[in-house]
Amino acid sequence: MENPAITPYLNSDSVTVRPARPDDIVTCSHVNGDYQTNYVWQMHFQEQKHRVQVVFNQVRLPRSMAAHYPFQQPDLLASFEQESHLWVACYDGQVVGCLGGAGDDLRGVFAINNLIVDQAARRNGIGKRLLQTIHIIAGQQGCQSLTIALQTKNDPAIRFAQKMGFVFCGYDDKYFPNGDIALIFSMKI
Repeated sequence: MENPAITPYLNSDSVTVRPARPDDIVTCSHVNGDYQTNYVWQMHFQEQKHRVQVVFNQVRLPRSMAAHYPFQQPDLLASFEQESHLWVACYDGQVVGCLGGAGDDLRGVFAINNLIVDQAARRNGIGKRLLQTIHIIAGQQGCQSLTIALQTKNDPAIRFAQKMGFVFCGYDDKYFPNGDIALIFSMKI
C-alpha cells in the first residue's frame, strides 16, 4: 500500500473518490494512518463547588513524535463493515484514503468515524476531496452538521480539520481504545 514514489505525481484531479465496494473494506483497514506530531492538546480539568472548568492548551513537544492511528486493523475492519457510509479515494487503481461514518437522523449530525489518508499520499488534497464528498452526501440526507473525533496528539489532523472549517465543540475522555481523549470538532453543512 505505501508507495512514496506516487506522492510527487498525485493531484486532486488524478484521484477518484467513490463509494467503497465490499472488496475495499480489507484494503481500507490496511491504509497507514500513522503520523508525526510536534504538538499535543493538553487538558486541564478543575472542579469546584458550583463550577467545572476544562481548558485545552496546545503544547509544543520537545521533539517530533511518531504516533499510531488509534484503531488497530481488526477494529477498523469491524468498524468499516458496519459503517452506513464508506468512501475511498483511489489513485491509479490503488486505495490511498478512506472515510467512514454514519448519519444520525434524530440529531441531524453525520459522524465521521474514520478519515485516513495513507502516509505516502498525504498533502495532495485527498482528505479534502473525501470531506467534500461526504459534506454533499450528508447534506442530501438532511444532516445539518458533520463531526469528527481526533486524538489530542494528532496535531496534523486537528490543523487539517480547522483549515476545512471544523471548530472545537467538546471532548470525550477515554474515547479511543487506548484511553486517549478525543477532541470533537464540528462543521455546519
